[in-house]
Amino acid sequence: MTVRLVNLLASIFAAVVLTSTRTQTVRAISPDDAIATDVKAFVANLAAADKFSGVVLVSRNDHLLFNGGYGFANRSTRQRNTPETPFMLSSVGKLFTTAVVAKLIERNQLSFDTQLGEILQDYPSADARRRVRVRDLLTMTSGIRDLFKVPAFWAEISSIKSPTDFWKYFAESPLEFVPGTKWSYSNSNFLLLGLMIERVIKRPFTDVVEQEVFRPLGLTHTRYRFQGGPKPAMGYTRQPPNQKATSVDGWYPAWEEPMSGEDFLVAVPMGGGYSTATDLARFMDGFANGRVVNRSLAARMLTGYIEADYGGRDGYGFETRTVNGVRIVGHRGSLAGSSNEVEFYPDLGYAVVVLGNSDGSAQDIAAHVRALLTSSRR
Repeated sequence: MTVRLVNLLASIFAAVVLTSTRTQTVRAISPDDAIATDVKAFVANLAAADKFSGVVLVSRNDHLLFNGGYGFANRSTRQRNTPETPFMLSSVGKLFTTAVVAKLIERNQLSFDTQLGEILQDYPSADARRRVRVRDLLTMTSGIRDLFKVPAFWAEISSIKSPTDFWKYFAESPLEFVPGTKWSYSNSNFLLLGLMIERVIKRPFTDVVEQEVFRPLGLTHTRYRFQGGPKPAMGYTRQPPNQKATSVDGWYPAWEEPMSGEDFLVAVPMGGGYSTATDLARFMDGFANGRVVNRSLAARMLTGYIEADYGGRDGYGFETRTVNGVRIVGHRGSLAGSSNEVEFYPDLGYAVVVLGNSDGSAQDIAAHVRALLTSSRR
């Protein structure tokens, strides 16, 4: 073999090795990377148009894919939202009430068939005491009137200091339908579940949730009263709440600062408390995987039983959907200045948390991510 041929072969071999090495350093874009990139761009566009302010998290099997903050936690001070910012939960807080009820069922301190009157003997409606069961309250099928639809409630809201103070707005009204036969969203249902928890455990509702849910799951940034640590995001709305309201960038504060949890109404079982996106993802993963109650009971709680108005079926305290064969469980929450959605995909391992401190958009973001995760390619 000539020296020239040897040198040629050596050059070819070196080129092949170099090409192989370069090929190995090129990492293919995974489906999860593509999802994170898509979500980031979608949310950034909404935030740039001032249509979303808050935090969005997407994770899979406890592996964080995306967790980003957008807009301002306080528009007056220009404090920005970050992944560590706590948000007022509105109806997402119902998930904690559900978790405690599940624990009481697991311990045989309650059952799905426990009648309202067995625990709340002083509830004004004898008909509801006899006919409404725990399962009806959890699935929004009790027929009990929603106090949020009573104008007097909103006019007198500042006078409410205890759970039974709510009763005058709904407890003497006739049942709107036979319990268990129809779905109708009613905040009154979870108010009653919280009071049942207090009567069974004989401790304040918030203390029970903190001991039974927050501490065991390590939800260190979830609480009803904030003293120290990151300040919760203020809520903002496009509609002035009163004639004296002053807007910042066209947004009006939805409540007075600080809303620390000393106000009774931010620590009620029908919704309330504050949390971060990371803590809520941990909660959903923990519940679905048997770290709150056993897996069998958790699966039962996460099963949809009755058609609801959001295109899915309500389970025992959880909203459920099936899209392209993919199961989704979680809960929505919205009030003036608060727009949230938490979803977990039990079969795929994804958690999606959208927490907003302004009107709207959270549900749009959750729907966009849902479409990505349930596309036919899966």
